[in-house]
Amino acid sequence: MKPVGQGDECVDRCKPFALSVDGRVLALGGSLLSGNSMGFNKWIEGIARILETRSSQNHRTVVVVGGGDAARNGIDMLVGSTDSVEALDRVGISATRLNATIVRECLIAHGINVASGLPTSVSEAVGLIDSGIVVMGGTHPGHTTDCVAIKVAREMSASDCIIATNVSHVYSSDPNADSDATPIESMSHDELRAIVGDPAAHKAGARSVVDPVGAMHAREACIELHILDGSDLEALESAMQGLKFRGTHVRNS
Repeated sequence: MKPVGQGDECVDRCKPFALSVDGRVLALGGSLLSGNSMGFNKWIEGIARILETRSSQNHRTVVVVGGGDAARNGIDMLVGSTDSVEALDRVGISATRLNATIVRECLIAHGINVASGLPTSVSEAVGLIDSGIVVMGGTHPGHTTDCVAIKVAREMSASDCIIATNVSHVYSSDPNADSDATPIESMSHDELRAIVGDPAAHKAGARSVVDPVGAMHAREACIELHILDGSDLEALESAMQGLKFRGTHVRNS
């Protein structure tokens, strides 16, 4: 007999809601907005091309943008003045919204039909999904942009969420510190959480392939994750189309 475990529990919790076959949520890590402007311009042009295909087919799409260096630099400037976690989070959220505004304006400049405004809540984002590509940053203290993207995916009944970061896979350990670290192509939510750590220990502006808060919410919401290098446009396009991609699939069971 198969032992009862995380997979059984998650499958049972996933059964009640119908899935949207055309809904896609993309979390763009803020690290992808770093670097020189020439590299960014080429990258954002590729992102626009991928999203144009979805826009022309009226597929519901939400893009959630992280804070990256802008958030970390702002938080570093504040830590000498306050130890308020909420204050640090507010600075980080402001950075995500700046980055989201940059992405949004670039997409508009490339002719993409983008929904009006920059949503500041999950419900506001979901309310705009039929009016164009929705672009947003963070929402409120305590919720990382990975977490926001996963919550949006749940609310629009998407079965998965794409996490585009600056590494190609989740690794067995930190590849920068461990030469024996190996890329993982498929794993469970529990296996992911064992690698990213305890959500309670997460700090504003911390680096992680998927933040532990987001990983926790993905498991609770039964949202599968597709984790990939956001600068690899071929992998990103494949994931957006629901095809096999170079990266890590975090499954419900």
